Amino acid sequence: MRRCYVWLVAAFALGAMPASAQLLTGFEGYTLGANGTVMFRDPRFSGSTSGFLETSPNLAQISNEQAQSGTQSLKVSFQFKANQTNPWVRLTTFNAATLPNPIISATAPLSLWVYVPAGTPDFRLTLGVRESNPTGNIGENGGTSGGIEFIGAPSKSGSAPLGKLITAKNQWVNVVFDPVNDPIVAFTGAGANGVLESTTGKVVLECLAITPLSNAAVGPYTFYLDNLAVVPEPATLGILGLGVAGLLLRRRR
Repeated sequence: MRRCYVWLVAAFALGAMPASAQLLTGFEGYTLGANGTVMFRDPRFSGSTSGFLETSPNLAQISNEQAQSGTQSLKVSFQFKANQTNPWVRLTTFNAATLPNPIISATAPLSLWVYVPAGTPDFRLTLGVRESNPTGNIGENGGTSGGIEFIGAPSKSGSAPLGKLITAKNQWVNVVFDPVNDPIVAFTGAGANGVLESTTGKVVLECLAITPLSNAAVGPYTFYLDNLAVVPEPATLGILGLGVAGLLLRRRR
């Protein structure tokens, strides 16, 4: 057992995807330059946060500038307006043309890779999930009904979730959101209460939330996303030292 554990650690550290992982997308095979169409809409799409943003840049664009594996990733770029209170970006999957409202697990971690070039300010990253009780397969369209909870954020500042701190530059960093062990705080909608609830064991990846460390850190912000995957237990939790998780459908604050 110990040999297997060490192998998993080494494989994941080198960027290998565990065999049991369910890849949502690595952004391969899509038209370069396609903006706001593959899984994530453009940063200004969401009415919840568009008022915080300058008109340009406004990218959630298929790019070959960086890739964690393969040749493509999703380039995200935006800038906050000056003098905003509690600004943030809701990078939503709402009815995207391709891979909209993807179903993920309510009990297994979501893994993604982030590359932040030098010059982009540090920020906090949070996963927003919709409690739509979907019954389809992982990655399929799970719909747009149900309340939204933030995973990975112990608190909010205004409506802005204060999630996982992203500081590394010029390297790919693996970020994992664990619905069983990470803190959860409510965002919006009926049933959003800071408790992750699902009758099917599944939820919808509704958004990624990007929150600056201060109101004055307007940017611009540019980063790349790659290889979003659901990674069943125990691989991810063992690798990241997050402990053993039970298969719970309710997570208390």
